[in-house]
Order: sequence, then structure tokens, then C-alpha cells
Amino acid sequence: MLRKIEIGHFKSILDQKIEFGRVNIFIGCNGAGKSNILEAIGMFSAATTGDIQYEKLTARGVRLSSPEVFKSALKSQGKRKPTFSLAGTFDQLKYSASIRARSGTSNSSPFDFQSEKFTELGKKLKGRSPNSRVTDELPPPEMSVISYLEALGKLSDSQKDSIKSIRDFAIFAPSTPILRGVSPDESKRSPLGLYGGGLEQGFSNLLRPPARDAAVEFFKMFDWIQSIGVRSPNKKIQSSHIHTPNKVVTFTDKFMSSEFDKLYAYDVSEGALYVFFVLLLLTLKDSPSIFALDNVDSALNPGMVRTLVAKIVKYTQENNRQIFMTTHNPTALDAIDLFDDEQRVFVVKRADRSGATIVERIAPPENMTKEEWVDQYSGMRLSNLWLEGIIPGALPPSDF
Repeated sequence: MLRKIEIGHFKSILDQKIEFGRVNIFIGCNGAGKSNILEAIGMFSAATTGDIQYEKLTARGVRLSSPEVFKSALKSQGKRKPTFSLAGTFDQLKYSASIRARSGTSNSSPFDFQSEKFTELGKKLKGRSPNSRVTDELPPPEMSVISYLEALGKLSDSQKDSIKSIRDFAIFAPSTPILRGVSPDESKRSPLGLYGGGLEQGFSNLLRPPARDAAVEFFKMFDWIQSIGVRSPNKKIQSSHIHTPNKVVTFTDKFMSSEFDKLYAYDVSEGALYVFFVLLLLTLKDSPSIFALDNVDSALNPGMVRTLVAKIVKYTQENNRQIFMTTHNPTALDAIDLFDDEQRVFVVKRADRSGATIVERIAPPENMTKEEWVDQYSGMRLSNLWLEGIIPGALPPSDF
């Protein structure tokens, strides 16, 4: 697991330290910086591979902005720093780096490493600084010290396993056209694309546990679905104006006549497609062990958001994975148990004066029991506390 990240001068984030659990959900107003947190993790993940190239950012779902855009540019910060910094603690390892974004250069690498430190249980494994000597045997600045140790065979199996988990991180953000099969998923991620592709490939794994159990849960959420399958499109059902893959996911609607009870992804509720994608992602063996879902409330009504997040919590914990979610819908919070330290809710907002992103965890007061919490707030759900403004920083000023 990624236990902690420290972010400095990255986009709207000037200086934040966030300690994570197994299930992490970020809520806040539009533009508060929720997605920037996920992208900081994605950038950190890319750094652990050895270098930061745009194809590696693409594979992790990070927006391909100009290198200069990755550095903070808030008016309140004064002189703009030439670098941004990222530090992450995962298992017993910690890796930190100060990264320079190269602009106006023809160099093939858009980023390089100004300083780095890689430790295990506080013991330094390798590092560099702007004052490092040539004799320190370091890779070129566009390559990380992790890749150097790896190339020399100086990493143990446990260290490599921990690094691999971080390297596999990706931000998933399914979009309706791709889920429907009418637009390609350019990410080419396996087993499911970052943006909703690969439902037909993922279906083949449904017959094997634990994915089979997820399919049962899926049917319970949508009472109109009788079965799911994969088949070649029938020209009688699918319009000739629609171009889809040779194989499409088929949903059987139990309320429709047998002649037209097969619905292809193009005609199915976008919410059903989204939930199906997420449950596959949570249960497929080859899915990353650490990943993010941007806008987990996408295309869902409030009740369905709460139900889906409850499923996400369940399968994340059962399958020993770690997830980061962003949401605009407060009902997502109602599926989180604040008294379970591995389930964490964070409010993301912009500071009143500087405009910098601030991340604050919502947690019960120390030594407070769940019963005392319920008594204090008269049994109100977290979504109610959010909407009533009882949670600090939950809502922007309103003229209504």
C-alpha cells in the first residue's frame, strides 16, 4: 500500500502531506484539486519506473499537459519554483524526488530529477543532489536512482514487489462513448482500458471467482437484467449507423419480449455499464492492486452511488487492494465507516487567501465511540452533515 504522499509545488498543491488507508475518498467543490492529487500519485508512480515520459503518464491516466503546467503557478506563492516535489511511503520503502519540468527544449525527456532519496526503514539505499559528484556513480538526470539500483541487481525481491505495486498504479475514468463501444479506448490498458474499454474481454473472467460473485452482486443492483453475455452484433438489433467491435457485451432485459430482449452496450443504461466496469475492475485478477477512480459517482443516481461505493469498500478489502476515489456526490460518503481506520474521507478545498489546494481528513475525535458520534449528530448521515455545512469546508459560500 501507498501509506503516505508528500506533494510540493505540483499544480494547485503547494505543500500537502496525506496519510492513506486502504479505501480513500476525496470530496470537494469543482476545481478544488481532487484530480490533481490522483495525478500526483500517477506522476510518483511514473517516477518509480526510472523516468517520466509522456507515454508513461498516458498509461497511468495523467493528463498530458505541458511540462510547465505541472509546476504550481499561484500568484500568492511569489517567485515560481523551478521544480515540484513528490515523496511517497509504501510498505517499508520511501522514495522522494525533486523534479524539474523542462520547457522550451528539444530534449526527448520532458522531466529530470534534481534530487532523490530512496530509503528502507530509514536506511539510505541511494540518492542524489544538485551537488552530487561524478564519482557518485549516478544515472543521467532524466533517469531515477531506482532504475540504477534495479539495473545493477541491487534490489531484493520484496523491494521489487513493493515497487511493482506502485508502478502499476493507474487512474480509471470511464466515459460513456467508450463504455458503449462506439469510441476506442486509446489507453490500451489491460485487462480493462482506463476509459471504459475492454468490457467484452473482461466478461470472460466472470465465470471464475471472485469475479463471479461480483456478477451476482451486479444483478442485484439492476433488477431488470436477467443475464449478461458476449456475442456478435445482430443487424436487426444494432443500427448500421453504429460501428462497434466484432464482439459486444449483451444484456438480457427480463421485461422485454424475447425478440428484442438482447440489449447491446450501445443501448444499455450508462449507469449499468459504469457499475459493470467498476465491479470487473475490482475483481479481475490482472487489475492493478493500487488504482484510482476519478468521479466515482459518474452517471449514477445518489442511491446507486452509495451502493456502488459500499461494493467498492467490500471488494477492495477482500482482495487486498488499495483505491483512491474522487466524488462530487456526498451520498458516496455514506458507504464509508469512519471508525475503520482503513477507510478514510478527505475534504479537498482551496485556501481562502492563497488559492492552494488543502486536504483535510474527516475523522471522529479521539476516543469517541461510534454510538457517541451517532448521538452527537442525531443519527445524521455523512451526506447530510456535508449538505448542512457541518463538515468544515464542505460547501462554498452561497448567495441563496
